[in-house]
Amino acid sequence: MSSFLLFAALAALTAARPWSTNSSSYVVREGSALKLDGKSWTGSGANVYWLGLDENVIPPSGEPFYAPFNASYPTFGRITEVMNTLQVMGARTIRSQTLGVSVGNPLSLEPSLNVFNDEAFETIDWAVYEAGRHGIRIVPPLIDNYDYYHGGKFTFLRWRGINISATASPIDPQVQQFYTNPTIIDDFKAYIRHLITHVNPHTGLTYAEDPTVFAFETGNELGGPVFGDQDVPVSWTQEIAQFIKSLAPNKLVMDGTYGVNETHFVVEEIDIFSDHYYPPDLTKLQSDIDKVASANRVYSAGEYDWTANNPAAASLTDFFGVIESRQNTTAPVVVMDQFWSLFLHDVPDCTRFVNHSDGFSLQYGNPANTMQNNTQIATIREHLFRMQGQEVGTVLPQAACPGPE
Repeated sequence: MSSFLLFAALAALTAARPWSTNSSSYVVREGSALKLDGKSWTGSGANVYWLGLDENVIPPSGEPFYAPFNASYPTFGRITEVMNTLQVMGARTIRSQTLGVSVGNPLSLEPSLNVFNDEAFETIDWAVYEAGRHGIRIVPPLIDNYDYYHGGKFTFLRWRGINISATASPIDPQVQQFYTNPTIIDDFKAYIRHLITHVNPHTGLTYAEDPTVFAFETGNELGGPVFGDQDVPVSWTQEIAQFIKSLAPNKLVMDGTYGVNETHFVVEEIDIFSDHYYPPDLTKLQSDIDKVASANRVYSAGEYDWTANNPAAASLTDFFGVIESRQNTTAPVVVMDQFWSLFLHDVPDCTRFVNHSDGFSLQYGNPANTMQNNTQIATIREHLFRMQGQEVGTVLPQAACPGPE
């Protein structure tokens, strides 16, 4: 079946069946715990950054493709396979950059300043619809600290004539204008409004209304001129968090600073703080939890290296043990963690896995996986189910490709 026909067949199914979701209630924060329908809720899962726009597959001739960035839209089948697989793995959440960040190239949601390409919503809409159908929640970052194919803060700077390198060390101090220039802030808020108020045709809901999108993250690994400096002004964080809450009052907001930025504890609209672990580090994890506990908020280990290839890494068993040990308390603080990152088949070709070059691709069910790969994946799966209060064995059940349809 051609990818065009697969798209058409999958899309037609949404018209043939009423939309139903296992994610129909809002997740809320009560102090340092998350609740769903009055009960404690945890949100462990996966990063799947490419769901809205991909950089790893060259599509068939005639389908949308932007060669300078190797950008293309993932097939609906690839997206559905992700949901099938994460359901098998026990995941409750997906963190996905390209469901929230899509600026600066012809396939983006906002290819150029104040020019919107609503065709880019097709894959975003399908991902949110399928996540809801599979009982999986989504947290999309809204901007990227870097200058990748899907765009980020450097895109907004360029649109206002500030053309600086994203790879310099340190970066030109003008980079801070993303956070301080009122015109650029308004540009970013206009983008957020267009995204959050969009009505998904599969659900009839805006992203502000749909409980499947349970939180918005102010950005991915945000900082200033020096990597890891956490130089993200309180004023910007407060303005963006308040703007998100004004559009989507039932949604949680996660601080997008790279690391726990204690200066942001004064921003009442921030519900969740996070950090990323390359490699997993028990001392850092416990320190982060303690900091966020002092602010009576919730904490997420938003990315972690799952591979065990770094000799300095704590074992996943020990890393997960710290998180799991807090779940039977009234104030767990840490209720989320998401591995980096999931890649599956090049659907509709269910014989070939999509590869990514960063060394952290988790390919569930790949016959080429090493014993170490599958041991780590089984450990993750046990943890994901344990965070739901369930125990499973080390067997890795098959996940359907390209989907149950």
